[in-house]
Amino acid sequence: KIQKQAETNGYSQEEFIYGRKDGVALTMVCIKPKVKSNGKGIIYVISGSWFSSYNGIEMQTSAAEQYLARGYTVFAVMHGSQPRYAIPDAVSDIKRAVRYVRYNAVRFGIDPDHIGITGTSAGGHLSLVIATADDKINATASDPVDRVSARVQAIAVLFPPTDLLNWGGPGLNF
Repeated sequence: KIQKQAETNGYSQEEFIYGRKDGVALTMVCIKPKVKSNGKGIIYVISGSWFSSYNGIEMQTSAAEQYLARGYTVFAVMHGSQPRYAIPDAVSDIKRAVRYVRYNAVRFGIDPDHIGITGTSAGGHLSLVIATADDKINATASDPVDRVSARVQAIAVLFPPTDLLNWGGPGLNF
């Protein structure tokens, strides 16, 4: 499922399709560090206003470079976006991405028990949801990716919205 390979700023970069829904490919970009890998992976949720696109990866490059410089492998994950898909759909997509990374951990050169998640703004909100969600595993799924855990071992987020009931001010409900 490799789409393309590139080298950016000396880091190796590969695009993968981690799933499909409604005829749409769900993609992620695996960025490997140029320093020796520490064997740990970070899911970087690319999302602003719960909209995710390939352009968001370029906007988050400086943050990802901090992780890459320390030996982490970064997975920039894009999810189905609004208006077609709602937040619960994005959560399902990101859980699928975590499972895909864990299932392919040997291929990516990471430890499947050392996967963290991060994001900013809506990406941070979705990361919090993933980190605190249940971890129901479908042991009888036909797709082997769906038979592994979507649990992450670490989370670090920046400015996530957390009070959606009072978004925009007390008493304003969206």
